[in-house]
Amino acid sequence: MTRAAASLVAFAVALVPAQALAQGRWNPDAAENRQVLPTFNYATVESVLDEIGARHERRGTPARPSLLVTFASGRRAAIVFGACSSDGNVCRAISLQGGWERPQGASSERAAAALLAFSQRYAFSRAFMLPNGNLALQRYLTADYGFVRGNLAVNLLAFAAQMDLFAQEVLAPLSR
Repeated sequence: MTRAAASLVAFAVALVPAQALAQGRWNPDAAENRQVLPTFNYATVESVLDEIGARHERRGTPARPSLLVTFASGRRAAIVFGACSSDGNVCRAISLQGGWERPQGASSERAAAALLAFSQRYAFSRAFMLPNGNLALQRYLTADYGFVRGNLAVNLLAFAAQMDLFAQEVLAPLSR
Protein backbone atom coordinates (compact mmCIF):
# COMPACT_ATOMS: atom_id res chain seq x y z
CA MET A 1 0.00 0.00 0.00
CA THR A 2 1.36 3.41 -0.91
CA ARG A 3 1.83 6.07 1.73
CA ALA A 4 -1.03 8.11 0.21
CA ALA A 5 -3.39 5.12 0.30
CA ALA A 6 -2.42 4.34 3.88
CA SER A 7 -3.05 7.98 4.79
CA LEU A 8 -6.54 7.90 3.28
CA VAL A 9 -7.43 4.69 5.10
CA ALA A 10 -6.22 6.17 8.38
CA PHE A 11 -8.12 9.39 7.63
CA ALA A 12 -11.35 7.54 6.82
CA VAL A 13 -11.18 5.25 9.84
CA ALA A 14 -10.27 8.10 12.21
CA LEU A 15 -12.62 10.77 10.83
CA VAL A 16 -15.71 8.98 9.68
CA PRO A 17 -16.71 7.06 12.79
CA ALA A 18 -16.41 10.34 14.73
CA GLN A 19 -18.84 11.96 12.29
CA ALA A 20 -21.27 9.08 12.63
CA LEU A 21 -20.96 9.09 16.42
CA ALA A 22 -21.56 12.85 16.50
CA GLN A 23 -24.90 12.20 14.81
CA GLY A 24 -25.71 9.72 17.57
CA ARG A 25 -26.10 6.82 15.20
CA TRP A 26 -23.33 4.37 14.37
CA ASN A 27 -21.51 2.73 17.24
CA PRO A 28 -18.30 1.12 15.95
CA ASP A 29 -18.11 -1.05 19.09
CA ALA A 30 -21.62 -2.50 18.76
CA ALA A 31 -21.82 -6.30 18.77
CA GLU A 32 -23.96 -6.35 15.59
CA ASN A 33 -20.98 -4.99 13.63
CA ARG A 34 -19.46 -8.47 13.83
CA GLN A 35 -22.58 -10.02 12.29
CA VAL A 36 -22.05 -11.56 8.85
CA LEU A 37 -24.61 -10.40 6.32
CA PRO A 38 -25.26 -13.47 4.15
CA THR A 39 -25.99 -11.36 1.07
CA PHE A 40 -26.54 -7.83 -0.14
CA ASN A 41 -30.17 -6.77 -0.61
CA TYR A 42 -32.32 -3.78 0.21
CA ALA A 43 -32.87 -4.87 3.82
CA THR A 44 -29.23 -5.62 4.68
CA VAL A 45 -27.77 -2.50 3.04
CA GLU A 46 -30.52 -0.09 4.12
CA SER A 47 -30.14 -1.11 7.77
CA VAL A 48 -26.44 -0.17 7.65
CA LEU A 49 -27.18 3.08 5.80
CA ASP A 50 -29.69 3.97 8.53
CA GLU A 51 -27.06 3.35 11.21
CA ILE A 52 -24.50 5.64 9.59
CA GLY A 53 -27.04 8.44 9.12
CA ALA A 54 -27.40 8.18 5.33
CA ARG A 55 -30.75 8.74 3.62
CA HIS A 56 -31.71 6.35 0.85
CA GLU A 57 -34.33 5.84 -1.81
CA ARG A 58 -35.01 2.59 -3.65
CA ARG A 59 -34.48 2.62 -7.39
CA GLY A 60 -34.03 0.03 -10.10
CA THR A 61 -36.00 -3.14 -10.75
CA PRO A 62 -36.44 -6.38 -8.81
CA ALA A 63 -33.80 -8.04 -10.99
CA ARG A 64 -31.44 -5.04 -10.82
CA PRO A 65 -32.03 -3.18 -7.54
CA SER A 66 -30.30 0.08 -6.72
CA LEU A 67 -30.39 2.82 -4.11
CA LEU A 68 -29.92 6.56 -4.35
CA VAL A 69 -27.99 7.52 -1.21
CA THR A 70 -27.37 10.88 0.43
CA PHE A 71 -24.58 10.67 2.99
CA ALA A 72 -24.49 12.85 6.12
CA SER A 73 -22.09 15.19 4.28
CA GLY A 74 -24.75 15.82 1.62
CA ARG A 75 -22.80 13.91 -1.04
CA ARG A 76 -25.02 11.73 -3.23
CA ALA A 77 -24.13 8.35 -4.65
CA ALA A 78 -25.77 5.31 -6.18
CA ILE A 79 -25.51 1.80 -4.86
CA VAL A 80 -26.10 -0.67 -7.66
CA PHE A 81 -26.60 -4.29 -6.66
CA GLY A 82 -24.95 -6.96 -8.84
CA ALA A 83 -24.92 -10.71 -9.35
CA CYS A 84 -28.51 -10.87 -8.11
CA SER A 85 -31.18 -13.55 -8.09
CA SER A 86 -34.13 -12.81 -10.39
CA ASP A 87 -36.13 -11.34 -7.48
CA GLY A 88 -33.22 -9.17 -6.25
CA ASN A 89 -33.28 -10.65 -2.73
CA VAL A 90 -29.89 -12.31 -3.03
CA CYS A 91 -27.10 -10.18 -4.50
CA ARG A 92 -23.41 -10.99 -4.27
CA ALA A 93 -22.01 -7.55 -5.07
CA ILE A 94 -22.62 -3.83 -4.81
CA SER A 95 -21.08 -0.99 -6.73
CA LEU A 96 -20.83 2.39 -5.00
CA GLN A 97 -20.89 5.15 -7.60
CA GLY A 98 -20.55 8.91 -7.39
CA GLY A 99 -20.73 11.19 -10.40
CA TRP A 100 -20.08 14.83 -11.29
CA GLU A 101 -20.26 17.02 -14.35
CA ARG A 102 -16.82 17.88 -15.64
CA PRO A 103 -16.08 21.47 -14.64
CA GLN A 104 -16.71 23.90 -17.44
CA GLY A 105 -13.49 24.83 -19.21
CA ALA A 106 -11.58 21.71 -18.08
CA SER A 107 -10.27 19.86 -21.12
CA SER A 108 -10.69 16.10 -21.44
CA GLU A 109 -6.91 15.72 -21.32
CA ARG A 110 -6.57 17.72 -18.10
CA ALA A 111 -9.48 15.85 -16.50
CA ALA A 112 -8.02 12.48 -17.55
CA ALA A 113 -4.68 13.38 -15.97
CA ALA A 114 -6.37 14.43 -12.71
CA LEU A 115 -8.42 11.20 -12.65
CA LEU A 116 -5.34 9.07 -13.27
CA ALA A 117 -3.42 10.80 -10.47
CA PHE A 118 -6.35 10.34 -8.07
CA SER A 119 -6.71 6.63 -8.98
CA GLN A 120 -3.00 6.09 -8.44
CA ARG A 121 -3.10 7.72 -5.00
CA TYR A 122 -6.26 5.90 -3.89
CA ALA A 123 -6.14 2.53 -5.62
CA PHE A 124 -9.05 1.00 -3.68
CA SER A 125 -11.53 3.02 -5.76
CA ARG A 126 -11.55 3.88 -9.42
CA ALA A 127 -11.88 7.39 -10.82
CA PHE A 128 -12.76 7.67 -14.51
CA MET A 129 -14.42 9.71 -17.25
CA LEU A 130 -17.73 8.60 -18.72
CA PRO A 131 -18.29 8.70 -22.49
CA ASN A 132 -20.34 11.92 -22.08
CA GLY A 133 -17.36 13.64 -20.39
CA ASN A 134 -18.74 13.49 -16.84
CA LEU A 135 -16.48 12.25 -14.03
CA ALA A 136 -17.13 9.26 -11.79
CA LEU A 137 -15.81 7.50 -8.71
CA GLN A 138 -16.59 3.84 -8.11
CA ARG A 139 -15.90 1.21 -5.44
CA TYR A 140 -16.92 -2.45 -5.83
CA LEU A 141 -17.64 -4.85 -2.97
CA THR A 142 -18.36 -8.58 -3.17
CA ALA A 143 -20.19 -10.82 -0.71
CA ASP A 144 -19.78 -14.26 -2.25
CA TYR A 145 -19.41 -15.72 1.24
CA GLY A 146 -21.11 -12.95 3.18
CA PHE A 147 -19.95 -9.52 4.36
CA VAL A 148 -19.29 -8.33 7.89
CA ARG A 149 -21.84 -5.64 8.83
CA GLY A 150 -19.29 -3.32 10.47
CA ASN A 151 -17.02 -3.61 7.44
CA LEU A 152 -19.92 -2.52 5.22
CA ALA A 153 -20.46 0.53 7.44
CA VAL A 154 -16.78 1.45 7.27
CA ASN A 155 -16.69 0.93 3.48
CA LEU A 156 -19.72 3.19 3.03
CA LEU A 157 -18.28 5.86 5.33
CA ALA A 158 -14.87 5.64 3.64
CA PHE A 159 -16.51 6.06 0.22
CA ALA A 160 -18.35 9.16 1.46
CA ALA A 161 -15.04 10.57 2.75
CA GLN A 162 -13.35 9.69 -0.53
CA MET A 163 -16.05 11.59 -2.43
CA ASP A 164 -15.05 14.66 -0.42
CA LEU A 165 -11.39 14.08 -1.32
CA PHE A 166 -12.38 13.70 -4.99
CA ALA A 167 -14.11 17.08 -4.86
CA GLN A 168 -11.03 18.68 -3.24
CA GLU A 169 -8.33 17.00 -5.31
CA VAL A 170 -9.98 16.63 -8.73
CA LEU A 171 -12.99 18.91 -9.11
CA ALA A 172 -11.64 22.03 -7.33
CA PRO A 173 -8.35 22.19 -9.32
CA LEU A 174 -10.21 21.53 -12.60
CA SER A 175 -12.59 24.40 -11.82
CA ARG A 176 -9.76 26.94 -11.65
